[in-house]
Amino acid sequence: MISIAIEKKYEELIAESKHSTHGFWNPEEFKEWGKKALNLIDELCGVTSQYYTLFLRTHHEALLLGTNDSRFGTYVSLCIAILRSAYNESIKDS
Repeated sequence: MISIAIEKKYEELIAESKHSTHGFWNPEEFKEWGKKALNLIDELCGVTSQYYTLFLRTHHEALLLGTNDSRFGTYVSLCIAILRSAYNESIKDS
């Protein structure tokens, strides 16, 4: 069963991602959001999971593109989808 603390972290990360529209996310905030998301994925699935690796790669590529790139929003959406999948998988397994 997912603990209340983990559920709260997940909900906060999803809430923070609501302003992820192209050009509106400060690069440093996005970097910090990614670190928190990786920590949560680690808690949920471990660093050896495909979710962790996929999120890490996708988030890194988004950082390289920069928030002003038109593709940035797509990468953010992928990061959010990976985070949701990791969370949903951990719920299913518990």
